Amino acid sequence: MSLFLNGRTYSCLVCPKSSPSCSEQQHPLQRLLSYEELISKYARKVNSDQYDAIGIYTCPYCALDRLTVDTLYAHSRDTHPPAVSNGALPLPAVHCPVCVCFRLENSPAFIQPHSGGLSEHMLNRHCFATTHQYRDELKLRSEFCCEDEFELIRFTATFLPPAIITSEVLSGYPDGKQDGLQSHDPKQMQPVCPICLEQIDPTACKNLQLCVHQFHPLCIDRWLEEKKCCPVCRCECT
Repeated sequence: MSLFLNGRTYSCLVCPKSSPSCSEQQHPLQRLLSYEELISKYARKVNSDQYDAIGIYTCPYCALDRLTVDTLYAHSRDTHPPAVSNGALPLPAVHCPVCVCFRLENSPAFIQPHSGGLSEHMLNRHCFATTHQYRDELKLRSEFCCEDEFELIRFTATFLPPAIITSEVLSGYPDGKQDGLQSHDPKQMQPVCPICLEQIDPTACKNLQLCVHQFHPLCIDRWLEEKKCCPVCRCECT
């Protein structure tokens, strides 16, 4: 369900996606960013080696806005834990602001409190299995996605940085030396399609002949209709 306010598009983070209108004026709204707006506001400036913090998310519980992906995670974990204590009201079922903002197709209909709430969802859906995997994916996009900076910006905006992986996901290892995680969900170990950033079912993925990168079949087929090369490493595909 989309709402149009002051020339901008929003989506309610509480109402069902199938609802024709928002039932409450006070519901938190997540703004949907277009390709052009993300590039114009967050693309790397001429004399800058760093990107500005991409603060585009709204907390679905309290409507605190202008949060980055890591501050959204920390805020939901610390301020809105799923466990009910001291007579507090249980958390409502909500939509993930990251999934809503970038219209990720495989996002859940609702994030339920009994499943761990938003913070647990972000560890499962917006966090790589290892710091090495995150850095490898970031390096590939930095080096090979220069023609389409949107993909690099979207990557940094939708995945938790290595600091979160190290401090939260790896906390299950007492010696702190394992570069892995104690998975709460087998899907955490699934590869991510470099084109759509959705997780890939290992039994239904597609590899190119001259490189090892994996994709959704539909994603890579559409890509190869326009460009005859791997979207990650630019290896030519004949």
